[in-house]
Amino acid sequence: MTACETSPFAVRTQRTGTQFVAACSGEMDLTTCELFFAAVLPGITDTATTRVSIDLADVTFMSASGLRSLLLVLCATHYNGKSFDLCDVQPTVRRVLDLFGFTTFKAGLVWEATMSPKGSRH
Repeated sequence: MTACETSPFAVRTQRTGTQFVAACSGEMDLTTCELFFAAVLPGITDTATTRVSIDLADVTFMSASGLRSLLLVLCATHYNGKSFDLCDVQPTVRRVLDLFGFTTFKAGLVWEATMSPKGSRH
């Protein structure tokens, strides 16, 4: 059995005004990251959206692949001039985020260090 068969993953999205919210449930791992990113991408590229929020209240597990997907979403929202936040993170998932430093860095610093064109660095 795969992780999808034992623990289904789902993403419900909603835009209210200028905020796009993706509410995730289940396990965020290698088998579900593509679904997650595909669900969030419309909110990132929507010109009427200024904030992308990821609701992790019902996420029961997060692997390194899930963490990588969150980092990609963070960078993409920053690149598109939007703010990003996580909400309702469960303690087990918060621990993974904390262990990898996800909850302590600033998006702008990560973007400058890793993604911005070399010509624009100071």
